[in-house]
Amino acid sequence: MTLLIGTDDGLYRVADVPFDRDELEPVLECGVVTAVKSWDHTEGVFVASTTGAYRSVDGGDTWEDLGVPLGDRFWHAGQSEVWSILATRDGALYAGTNDPYVFRSVDGGETWSELKGFRDLPSRGHWESPIDPHYARLRALEAVPGRPDHLIAGVEAGGIHLSRDGGQTWLDRRDTIVDDVHQVLPISEEVWLATTGYLDHNLENLGLGHAVGEGGLWRTTDAGDSWRRIDRGNDFSYIRRVFVHDGRVFFSGGEEAPPAWVNDDHETALFESTNFGRDLERVPYPGDPHEVVETWAVLDGDVICGSGLFDVPDQRDDVAGRIARRTADGEYETVGRVDANVSRIEVVES
Repeated sequence: MTLLIGTDDGLYRVADVPFDRDELEPVLECGVVTAVKSWDHTEGVFVASTTGAYRSVDGGDTWEDLGVPLGDRFWHAGQSEVWSILATRDGALYAGTNDPYVFRSVDGGETWSELKGFRDLPSRGHWESPIDPHYARLRALEAVPGRPDHLIAGVEAGGIHLSRDGGQTWLDRRDTIVDDVHQVLPISEEVWLATTGYLDHNLENLGLGHAVGEGGLWRTTDAGDSWRRIDRGNDFSYIRRVFVHDGRVFFSGGEEAPPAWVNDDHETALFESTNFGRDLERVPYPGDPHEVVETWAVLDGDVICGSGLFDVPDQRDDVAGRIARRTADGEYETVGRVDANVSRIEVVES
C-alpha cells in the first residue's frame, strides 16, 4: 500500500510509515490540495486542488488533468478552484468549486456540464465568507449510500443542500443546520455526520458580525431533514473533519476560527468517542495544542492522521506538517514530518 499526502504545497507519496523527510516523493504540483479520494467502485484515485482536479490509475506515478471548467471568477480576483470531487456507482463524476458551482461528467472526465439547478437555490444570495462577501466553497460533495443519484452538498458558508436526481434539481436545506459547513460524512442512507465552523449569516444579519455561530459536530438521522448538534459543551467547536473507524468517532477542533490558531494562547484538541458522540474523550496527540488534525485514513489496520495549520491565513514557525499513528494502546506517535501543512491523506494500492 502507498500513502498519498495532500498539503498546501502539492501532493506527496511515501511507500510506508514511519518515513523520513527525504523519503517523501512529490508526485503532483497542484497548489493547495483540497481533497484526495478513492472509491471501491471506481478505478483510480482523485485529487481536487486549487489548480483543478486530477486522476491517477497507477498509484500516483502519473496524473491526468480532468479538465474541470475553471476560469476567472467574474466577481472576485483570481481563478476558480476545485474543493470537492465525487465518483458515484452509476459512473458519474462530480466536482464542486469555490464559485460555487457543481459540474458533472458521464464520460470519465472527457467532458463536463454545469448542473445549473444548483444556482437556483433560494438561499444562494446569502452564501459568503469573511474572506470575501461573494466567496463560498463547495467543500462537501457526497452521495447517499445505496443511492448514487441522491447527492449532498455542503457549502462554506451556505449550509447543506440535497439533490435526488443526480444534481439536476436541488432542495434548499440551509435552515436545518448552521451555515459554515466543512464536511458531510454519510454513515448510512439516513444517518450522516457534519462538521461546522462559526460563521452564521442569521446572526450576522442581527448585527452581531462574522464568525459568531456555535459550530460543532452535527448528526442527522432522517437523511438531512433535521440536524442535532452532538458535541454540546465542547469548547473546541470549530471542526473541519470527522472520521469513523470500527465504531469509533474521531474529530479535532479549535477554540476559535482559524485566524486565531497561530496565537500562543489558542488551543486545539483531538477527541474520540465510542458511542457515536454521546460521550467524548479528549486525547493527547503529537502537536497538541497548536496543530489541527485535518485528515485520517487506515494503513495496515492502524488509524493514521495528518495535521498542521492548513488553510490558516498566517503560520507559526514551530508548526509543520505531521503524520501520526494511533497505536494499539490508543496513544499517538509521530511517524513522519512534512515541510507543508497536511490537508488530506489517502491509502492506495501500490
